[in-house]
Amino acid sequence: MSKTRVAIICGGRSSEHEISCISAGGILAGIDRTKYEPVLIGITQQGDWVLLPNDYALSIVNGALPHVDPSAPAVVADIAGLSSEGKNLDIDIIFPVLHGPYGEDGTIQGFCEMADIAYVGSGVLASSVAMDKSFAKPIFAAAGIKVAEGFVITKEEWAKDESACAKKIATLGYPVFVKPARGGSSRGTHKVHSAGELEKAIADTHTFDRKAIIENAVVGKEIECAVLEFDGAPHASVVGEIKISDAFEFYDFEAKYLDGATSIELP
Repeated sequence: MSKTRVAIICGGRSSEHEISCISAGGILAGIDRTKYEPVLIGITQQGDWVLLPNDYALSIVNGALPHVDPSAPAVVADIAGLSSEGKNLDIDIIFPVLHGPYGEDGTIQGFCEMADIAYVGSGVLASSVAMDKSFAKPIFAAAGIKVAEGFVITKEEWAKDESACAKKIATLGYPVFVKPARGGSSRGTHKVHSAGELEKAIADTHTFDRKAIIENAVVGKEIECAVLEFDGAPHASVVGEIKISDAFEFYDFEAKYLDGATSIELP
């Protein structure tokens, strides 16, 4: 019986390029090769698509994060499918492992829809809405799910009147979190304890996204849960609680990806 050829796509143009590579490494390590034939495709930080060997290094080595090699053979991606060096890669399904903009935001999903290629994950609309916290939060709230109090401060609003923005932020009470509206892996996320820390935090966040989400700090448990749909219904995994080392004030980028910084407890 022929195997299903799965294009595992990682890297990408976002600030989470390296984390996407790590995620792809985990998928390559766990995929059932009796059923599936993986084809590893990387997208460079400049947006070029390349073909990578399945043994390509996709893990953290001596503190160095992996990235996509731009000198690898080019991949052409169009509505005819995926090809490299003039040969069709005969992809049956795309598994996008791209984090952040140009990946999780509906863009790669839209390409798959246009090319009529099956893909893993949510569709265009769900992906684009979920990527932008300023759109996702009102939807959660309307469904009766509690969300942190907060609002958006755009780069333009901050540049026009920092004082007015700071006064608005003060109404939330400190500490507050400042984070990109369309980002992940805690890149550009800061816990701000006073007005004196605002300028630096917001300036950094705005390098990741012109929309900064400002929220009051919520003290509680950090949990994670995977949800997959099969046989027409959603199925949730057991819930895991993330325990963070005392060396970290919150679940930031370093806490997420440094060895030994976190552990997961299952009930």
